[in-house]
Amino acid sequence: MRYLICYDICHPKRLKKVAKCLEQMGIRVQYSFFNAELDDEMLEKLIKLLMNIMEPTEDKLYVYPICSGCRKKVIIDGTGELLSLDTYMIL
Repeated sequence: MRYLICYDICHPKRLKKVAKCLEQMGIRVQYSFFNAELDDEMLEKLIKLLMNIMEPTEDKLYVYPICSGCRKKVIIDGTGELLSLDTYMIL
């Protein structure tokens, strides 16, 4: 399943750690927005990892699932493009 993951992190040190984790799992589409193709297990691990970095009383994390039907309805304007995400396993 594809997800749009975005965040609002208050402290620069936590912000950098969260961004680094997401850069390993997906493609940055804007400063704090990432597209990622994740199965259920990968998503669960990612959320746990991010929640261990974040401060729940100060920071925010949003994970929006994007089904294949919804991807067909995405409206793109300007220089944007719908990025193709392929899942790879590094052995």
